[in-house]
Amino acid sequence: MRIKFIYSKALFTLLIFGLCLICLPSAAQKKSNDYIENLIEVFSEDCFKDSFHGFALYDIDSSKYLFEYNADKYFTPASNVKIASLFAATKILGERLPSLSYFEKGDSLIFWGTGDPTFLHPVFNNSAVIDFLLLKSKTKTLYFSTTNYKDEPFGDGWAWEDYRTSYGVEKSVFPIYGNAIYFEADPSCEIEVYPEFFKDKIKENSEIRTENFRIERDLGVNSFEYNIGDLYYKDGKTIPFHVTPELITTLLQDKLGLEVKHIDYPMPDNVYMFYTAKSDDMYKRMMQQSDNFLAEQTLLMCSAELFGTLSSRDVIEYLNKNYFGKFYNRPRWVDGSGLSRYNLFTPRNFVQMLLSIRKDMGEEQVFETLAIGGKAGTLRSRYDYPRNGEPFLYGKTGTISNNHCLSGFLVTKSGRKFCFSFQNNHHRESSRTIGNKMEEILTTIYRSY
Repeated sequence: MRIKFIYSKALFTLLIFGLCLICLPSAAQKKSNDYIENLIEVFSEDCFKDSFHGFALYDIDSSKYLFEYNADKYFTPASNVKIASLFAATKILGERLPSLSYFEKGDSLIFWGTGDPTFLHPVFNNSAVIDFLLLKSKTKTLYFSTTNYKDEPFGDGWAWEDYRTSYGVEKSVFPIYGNAIYFEADPSCEIEVYPEFFKDKIKENSEIRTENFRIERDLGVNSFEYNIGDLYYKDGKTIPFHVTPELITTLLQDKLGLEVKHIDYPMPDNVYMFYTAKSDDMYKRMMQQSDNFLAEQTLLMCSAELFGTLSSRDVIEYLNKNYFGKFYNRPRWVDGSGLSRYNLFTPRNFVQMLLSIRKDMGEEQVFETLAIGGKAGTLRSRYDYPRNGEPFLYGKTGTISNNHCLSGFLVTKSGRKFCFSFQNNHHRESSRTIGNKMEEILTTIYRSY
């Protein structure tokens, strides 16, 4: 009995010692924990001290937040709002985008737009609707109606002068050619125009002040003036055109080579939906290139899918009622692109949405959809990774004047996976300075864990 007691006691002591060793953090773990615990001190540094910042870091493996700083405060997120648009799309849209609603009545085909931005877009070049209408035109007269459109060309809170920029493209019920014109001045000073339909709507104006190629358009009209200037601008210019039902009808007639009539015809309940482009291709460009037009039209397509009518406000209200009411903080969501400064989201909001998107799309697909550090999209020149390694950061940037944000996923050196949102508002520092600091922080987290 005595010997048995000593053996049991020694075994018990050894077991306790082993458990203590397991529970003691390694040097690497302690270093990681120390960095996170002291991370709050970073926000007192010069580039942060006079502005407003929030950061949420969520450990996917343990399902808990490792660090939160102003994580429940509201920020103007700029193009991080596109995460909300992608969230909506994953809940509402399918593998193919809705491109047309149509109804056949006697010898007539009446069709309505669904907001599909890929139709004849110079990047996607989706012409399936043209093929469909040409086929139907053999036995039907074509009528185009816009009675299902309940939106405005510009979002609430957009800067009025953005109408003439490539990032301020008008929203519409039936986008065509990306709702924009591409101009290029070739070395012989000839102006090339795509689509060519607009070539007779431009004229030279040498009084426009410019050192290189410049195109101007007044609000609400589709006449353009240009001055080539002293330099050949090889990259060209993309200028939005003003969308009207009459212009859409005319552009369709020009492309089809046959008559299309515009008609105010209410949409019946028993319409058919025609689907075309793959949604993943559109999402990837929307997120990686931060394409405002695609994001705005995504909300309109969601509305068309749910209600038959196109209204950004209606689909946002639907998301508020069915999803955001369960969030820790309810966001104030205004537009699809983030151009509006009325948007208010918390870092927690973005973490919750990203985790949901990851669940719906799958991790591999969402990583391919977001901008990729050191590789693709708006993060191509940041967050570089070892030559033979894999990218470690996948995210969505957001930048408007005095606001610079980033939300996404981070895969650490040891393989741990984090979801994060970093919001920076009202800073007088340059976005580059803020971006550099975010890169320093997130790269240190990558290396430490």
